[in-house]
Amino acid sequence: MSKRSLITIAFIVTIAIAWAAIPATSNAQTEQRCFSETNQCISGPIRAYWERGGGLSVFGFPITAQTNEIVEGRLLQVQWFERDRLEIQANGQVTTGRLGVERLGQLGTPWQQGPGGAAGPDCQLFPETGYQICGAIATYWKTNGGLERFGFPITGAFETVLEGKPYTVQYFERRRFELHPEIGPQAVLLGLLGREVLDNRLIVIQPTPAPQPAPAPAPSLPPPSYNNCQADPSAGQAPNYPVKIVGINDKSEVVTLQNVSPQAVNLDGWIMCSIRGNQQHTGIGGTLAAGEQRGFAYSGGSIWNNSEQDPGALYNPQGQLVSYWAD
Repeated sequence: MSKRSLITIAFIVTIAIAWAAIPATSNAQTEQRCFSETNQCISGPIRAYWERGGGLSVFGFPITAQTNEIVEGRLLQVQWFERDRLEIQANGQVTTGRLGVERLGQLGTPWQQGPGGAAGPDCQLFPETGYQICGAIATYWKTNGGLERFGFPITGAFETVLEGKPYTVQYFERRRFELHPEIGPQAVLLGLLGREVLDNRLIVIQPTPAPQPAPAPAPSLPPPSYNNCQADPSAGQAPNYPVKIVGINDKSEVVTLQNVSPQAVNLDGWIMCSIRGNQQHTGIGGTLAAGEQRGFAYSGGSIWNNSEQDPGALYNPQGQLVSYWAD
């Protein structure tokens, strides 16, 4: 074999090796990358954006699967991360959610236009929202994506308590910046807005039940007045509670009683009187459940007067008038 042929073969082998060494970026982006920490995976455009945009330190771990969701009136494919929500727009572009705005709304302090004015030293003012960014927060904003990644500032810097410790924070449309002096004098971290917003979305707030009026006290019974089924002078004081007479059928000789109390009532020993004839309607007894209505037939022949008024009176075993039927 000639020297030229050997050189040609060597060149072809070199090209083949080099080609094989090129990472298959497009394939890697479509494959899943999973995280045991949250048992969630990322793939496709969202994985590509997550890896290209800073990965774990910027977005945190995925905390949901990719799914359909209504975002500001549009149906989008989204996936939630600890610090963000990534959204696939209709044109295929991946953007981040406006979680700063959403979180302030959840806290009951929706953002309002800031004071504006002149920017302070080492600061940049945004007339669009009236707030400025300064110092380490301004540096982080400018060097890590700026307006596209974080949006406009929607609050000034202020101190708040996070996980039991005071921190200086500032909200942007899409993020919350936090100064962490325990890490370094200029250390800025991005808040866990993805987790906070999602957790508070899932909280179902039960409406406070309207106060219910206290139940009315049970009517009191009059003193014992039973007198062998004679006309009762306390007829007007009958409370019709806990049992009331709801009907007397003179022809069928049936008295219908109803338990109007919330508890069962044992009728054993109760007395039902036919006042006209000063007679007792026997056969009353047993237990009436709460709300139950039952007819009690008289088995001793005729007792109730069919041609003249014949009131009925119901007494408990203590002789107290419980209910009165004015025929």
